[in-house]
Amino acid sequence: AEAISQIDNEKLMIHIPSSNEIVVLLAGLSPIAGYAVILGVLTLCGFGLPLPEDVTLLFAGLIASTNKISLPGALIAGFCGVFIGDTILFSLGRRYGKKLFSIKPFSIAFPPHRIEAAEIKIIRNQHFICFVGRFVPGLRACIFALVGSMGVKPKVFLIQDGLAALISVPVWVLVGYYTGENWDLAVKRAHEAQWILLGLVSSLILGYALHLFLRHKKE
Repeated sequence: AEAISQIDNEKLMIHIPSSNEIVVLLAGLSPIAGYAVILGVLTLCGFGLPLPEDVTLLFAGLIASTNKISLPGALIAGFCGVFIGDTILFSLGRRYGKKLFSIKPFSIAFPPHRIEAAEIKIIRNQHFICFVGRFVPGLRACIFALVGSMGVKPKVFLIQDGLAALISVPVWVLVGYYTGENWDLAVKRAHEAQWILLGLVSSLILGYALHLFLRHKKE
């Protein structure tokens, strides 16, 4: 049983390339190919590509550090790719509505009773949820599809998600850029940055919850 479990875990693990593999790959990229890879992969993440977008943004920073592409270009390509991918998920939610939650992994995260209980709260706190959702790794896809299916206005989602992406995208790209071609160091710094972001987001959520509690108590 332990052997089978180990095999299953290995199948689920995403291969993180070594420093040598990264350097070899970067050496063969043209500037156009570099922008295309960043934009294409991040857009495909919106279609369910099983690759963490943070890794792609780190990769964008590393490409920029080799002067294959410019740093502003990496930031713009990263932002556009993330924004397009998020918009695709939101649009799928609007297009298919609550039918989307009969499909895994959405059906696991959001059973019917949770959807019904969440709908009113989501509409009431839509600005906050659309903004914070960008900073929640592993759940952001479900969150974006959920707010789309719950009737959140596209204008609200696009503004809040865009503002959040203007914060998150530069973090990962700059980590990759300033660590140069040292991929192992980039991954280490990325983990540190992720914990800092999660801490800030957690504080933001707690602060917002306290605000709602005090407002409700006052009312």
